[in-house]
Amino acid sequence: WFGEQLALGVQETNLSRMQRHPSPTSGYYLHSVLWEGFLSDPAQLRKRCAYALSQIMVVGRNTFSPQTLAVYADVLETHAFGTFRNLLEHVTRSSAMGRWLTYSGNKKADVASGRVPDENFAREVMQLFTVGLWQLDLDGTRVQVGGVDVATYDQADVAGLARVFTGWTTDGDINPMRPQPSNLSSSYESGEKQFLGATIPAGRSITESLADALNVLANHPNVAPFISKQLIQRLVASNPSRDYVRRVASVFLDDGAGVYGNLGAVYRAILTDPEAWTTEPAAAFGKLREPVLRFSTIMRALGITNTEWPWNLNGLSDPATRLGQQPYDSTSVFNYYRPGYTPPSTPIADANLVAPEFQIVDETSVIGWLNFTSDFVRSPYSRMRLDLDGLRTLSTDAAALVDEVAARLVPRPLPSALRTRIVSAVAANLHSTTTTRSLERVVIA
Repeated sequence: WFGEQLALGVQETNLSRMQRHPSPTSGYYLHSVLWEGFLSDPAQLRKRCAYALSQIMVVGRNTFSPQTLAVYADVLETHAFGTFRNLLEHVTRSSAMGRWLTYSGNKKADVASGRVPDENFAREVMQLFTVGLWQLDLDGTRVQVGGVDVATYDQADVAGLARVFTGWTTDGDINPMRPQPSNLSSSYESGEKQFLGATIPAGRSITESLADALNVLANHPNVAPFISKQLIQRLVASNPSRDYVRRVASVFLDDGAGVYGNLGAVYRAILTDPEAWTTEPAAAFGKLREPVLRFSTIMRALGITNTEWPWNLNGLSDPATRLGQQPYDSTSVFNYYRPGYTPPSTPIADANLVAPEFQIVDETSVIGWLNFTSDFVRSPYSRMRLDLDGLRTLSTDAAALVDEVAARLVPRPLPSALRTRIVSAVAANLHSTTTTRSLERVVIA
């Protein structure tokens, strides 16, 4: 299965879907094309891994056109199985990132006016996309000297790297950024640049300087553990063991064929690791499924189809009445939630564990999720269909219905006490065999 999925290319780009089905009223259906891919595209591993990357190299949608963000999603999907270095370059050159982190149109320092280069991208590409704040061992734990964590970079590194990201400008909604076509000499810093212990000599062209900087970032020793651990968190478990992180980071360093940063090999290592498949996982193992993944899991398990375009799944961000989350819709470069978030005053906090997805959970979102999902299963949006015939056939046997739903939705057998509670809840609605009641029992299950 991994071989088949890794061999599958992009089936259709999000931009192509968007251009093929423009909205007559709002221009383009951004989330419709994203959800169409999530729910129907055969290249599910590519889609899933690209979505994980989108929560590390974050771009939100509130500052530019839907086309720009569709192209950014395509960048992540196109390069999801390539090398990390190649992905980093395409992310850096993307119009969406240039606008999101404000280095499109960035200019070199000017002593007379007191202007200095914008440091936004330089800071975040280190803090969030590559090396992180603290020096790490291969297992993801922080390096300490005298009992004190060691910082990976300081403000001088940010300022030095910011000099690299000058002279670039956007080229419309869908093209990569390019060097400033006019007055490049007045916007690009051609002098020496120092950061992270590296020096880019004066006189390097704008493209040479960028390549040099990305090589330094991509090959920093922190990258393998920093990115590997976050990908494990996004794909499998919030609190992976040190050995799990070390095993995956080692594949990041060398895929077995001498290739550094082979992301396809990294995903395979993450998803086939013994820790991900143990029959008796530790109490601290696993993760909370965020709303986007919870909804897509259920919809695919229920055989969702759409009779005609568009997949009308816009406007799902309201936590009170909808999912409380939409793909590629974060309002911050720090994602919907932080990888180190711990819900306060909980058993999770008492155990010194993290649970990132709980940062977007509260009473309102829990009730909103239950109501929205129940209503959607009862009555999908226009043109959408769910294949519930098999489940409704089982609706007079509560245990059989629950077991079939569980087989589709959960990766391991339900604990017996939990299964008993769910079967009892479904059985309490067996008093009628009408068509409506059979659907209601499926909803309850």
